[in-house]
Amino acid sequence: MMSFAISDWVQGRTKDGELIQGFITSKNEKLNIANVYVVQSDHDAAVGTTVAVLSSWIKKQPTVQVLDYEEPILDFIELALATRDEEWFAELTGRLHEIVQKQTSGSNNAPILYNRNSFGRIIG
Repeated sequence: MMSFAISDWVQGRTKDGELIQGFITSKNEKLNIANVYVVQSDHDAAVGTTVAVLSSWIKKQPTVQVLDYEEPILDFIELALATRDEEWFAELTGRLHEIVQKQTSGSNNAPILYNRNSFGRIIG
């Protein structure tokens, strides 16, 4: 029985041994396969694609409240634009506006994050 849900953030390996991190977009419980949208990978060409992975080859990533910080939201806004998801884009820009308001009111406890390019890949 597959213990993952659609939208769960996972990390693991593909059949070719590539390290991946991303979120589940769909699953086939009969075949014990999850389709993962790859956000980070040691194989650059895999980033931004969806790969089918045996559920035994992936594990859930710890839950992080990424929507409490500006930088990850900017990455998700970019993804919403790339996928033309207007509803998600509106939700994310609203959340971004809330965070910017909190920062201007003086409560900026945001962690220092690495510089990243599109889709969250760490650079430099």
